[in-house]
Amino acid sequence: MKTILKAAFFVLFLNLSSCTTSNEVIDPALLNTGTLVTNTDNSTNPITVALGVFNANFDGQTFTANSTQAIVNATTVAITGLKADGSFFQLTLLGTPIVGTYNNINSTQLGLIYSGGTGQIPYVGASSAAFSSYPNYTDTAELKIVSIDTANKIIKGTFKFNGGQVSPTVANQLNIKTFTNGAFNLNYTSDVPVATNNTFSAKLDGTSYNPTNTTGVKSSGLIAIIGRRGSVENIGLAFADNITAGTTVTFTALSSDARGQYSIDNNPANIFGGTGSITIISHNTTTKQVKGTFSFVAATILTPIVSRTITDGTFDVTYL
Repeated sequence: MKTILKAAFFVLFLNLSSCTTSNEVIDPALLNTGTLVTNTDNSTNPITVALGVFNANFDGQTFTANSTQAIVNATTVAITGLKADGSFFQLTLLGTPIVGTYNNINSTQLGLIYSGGTGQIPYVGASSAAFSSYPNYTDTAELKIVSIDTANKIIKGTFKFNGGQVSPTVANQLNIKTFTNGAFNLNYTSDVPVATNNTFSAKLDGTSYNPTNTTGVKSSGLIAIIGRRGSVENIGLAFADNITAGTTVTFTALSSDARGQYSIDNNPANIFGGTGSITIISHNTTTKQVKGTFSFVAATILTPIVSRTITDGTFDVTYL
């Protein structure tokens, strides 16, 4: 389970810069042009947040994001709230975005996560079945899409979940945080802006892999490079943001300072954690352009174990 959570963290980190590109298909009847979201979240204190705000309560405090990102298109909702210390929430929902309430029972593509920062094992709002070996866990995950205003490109909603984190120090222990009163009221785009001169290529099991969208983002000490093909499938890399030309870093499926991963979609059964290397050819921190090569062998994190081989990888990316 520890491997599952580390992989889930990496996938959601990649979602900070990689989401589906598509035209929006949202029923105009869902429009709500108000400026506030209010939700009692089974408590006596309602939440009211203004446009541009993302917050949640846990450990007796209120998390208020310093920066946010919201992606809404025909097949994906991906919302991120990030603080300056590197901690963040990531909310992901695959499927046509419709106003309503989503949980781990009625949606198999719901992702709710909190991470204390890059490299830390996240707290995941997983289903009870996923944490079946831990009787102290109760699934409370819920994401409510309150409104989607396509005219002004504003999405509003609320969320809550019990987050499970497999202890990094105590065997067979699940740490739990309860996140309540989550709310967001954000402007959205249909995809992350991409530098037009980015290039990315590789061979997947000997067959050419040419992405339709290549992005790079610097966040919390790492640079993530993502080559996405189609709606969700992607090959992703991550390495230290101060890496220099001529450096070769090796990684395994559990590494936190460098990673390589292949994902068919956001289903944990289709996530492949890698063992391999990345070599940096050049890195200009002023222009934010990094160029390199990579290769790795990746295996699924859930049984049955299936391996995929990525070779001849190259990238030349300007990151955000």
